[in-house]
Amino acid sequence: MKFEKVHNKGQATLFRSKYLEALTKTHPAVIFGMYLPVIGYMLYYSYAGLHYSLLRIILTYLAALFSWTLFEYAAHRYIFHWVSGHPVAKRMVYTLHGNHHEYPRDRQRLFMPPVPSVIIASFLFAVFYLLSGKNALMFFPGFISGYLIYGSMHYAIHAWAPPFRWLKPLWRNHHLHHYKNDDLGFGVSSTLWDRVFRTMFSVAVLLLLAQSPASAHQLSDGSYKLVKQEKNIALYERWIAASGMESVREVKAVFTVKSDVRSVTQLLRSQEQGTNWNAHVKMYRVLLSSDSNQWTTYLKYKIPWPFGDQDCCLLYRFNPHTAGERHGEITFESTSSSLFPVTADVSRITGTRGRWLMEDTGGSMKITYTITTNRSKVPRWVSDPIVRNNLFSTMDDFRSILEKQR
Repeated sequence: MKFEKVHNKGQATLFRSKYLEALTKTHPAVIFGMYLPVIGYMLYYSYAGLHYSLLRIILTYLAALFSWTLFEYAAHRYIFHWVSGHPVAKRMVYTLHGNHHEYPRDRQRLFMPPVPSVIIASFLFAVFYLLSGKNALMFFPGFISGYLIYGSMHYAIHAWAPPFRWLKPLWRNHHLHHYKNDDLGFGVSSTLWDRVFRTMFSVAVLLLLAQSPASAHQLSDGSYKLVKQEKNIALYERWIAASGMESVREVKAVFTVKSDVRSVTQLLRSQEQGTNWNAHVKMYRVLLSSDSNQWTTYLKYKIPWPFGDQDCCLLYRFNPHTAGERHGEITFESTSSSLFPVTADVSRITGTRGRWLMEDTGGSMKITYTITTNRSKVPRWVSDPIVRNNLFSTMDDFRSILEKQR
């Protein structure tokens, strides 16, 4: 589904009639109110009326719950993304799902509205009953429970940031489906069938922030472009010239925090806290030197298969400004250390350079973080969302720890 513009505000108009248009919208509470009583009654009747054992009811319910995940994947891939040149088919697909891709943040159309939902559910129950008889009274509740879980996940993914770190892969998978390639990532409540049928995005959780010129759309004029703003953190990027004909991407994050220069420096030098604020870092080591304003940091990133783990070794230098603890600058760049040698099973990230700039704004401190890294061969449609989400998570955790230390 390709649209000239994806709208993050507003909603599509599907029918001229305001009454038909109203039937295309719903709230999650309405759908839960419809189906929870049905689920509860069918399970109760299976036990008290049909005298099925509790074990049989539970196993049938769980089997149906699992069956939903396959149905969800197949329906999304082959029905919601059905490609046809026929005008009627194209209109039907747009009404059913295409409008959601054009207006992905329209919360009123994240669940199937009541009327078509009841029609489809009734048809499915009839099929289940025809195939399995009274077993459908146990199977149908599990299947519909799967739908409610899917709907809830779908609503949450489009409405909120992931509440837990372990849910981020689901959020990332669906956002990549919407904003990068809708021919992949059809699972919403689970990525199981994307993995089985090889439609999973090949995403490595990387901190590779640079690209080759062939991957860039064009060289920037040197000015920053705002690419994401959330949780009072602004993320910018620009393309800058490097050696020869190469260009690299520089990313800048800007946020404010109630803290001071000393606290920022201590947190960067804290070996115990390093894995708490660096997203996807499984090892954070700090090597102090005789110069109190200089230290070396080693980071190792856990990257999922089929990509190998990566690490980097950075030399930090603290440059205090004349205003003392009100202003300061910490620069960093790639370095080497005999204590952190390059190993065969880990890929070393090189060419990294950047800084933490701290400026007192009266009552709070403005932090500007910039970083560039040697170019990467990772396709941009893969790297862009990963780089941005990873940096946002890192900056948000960094700020949270600073504020808790006050």
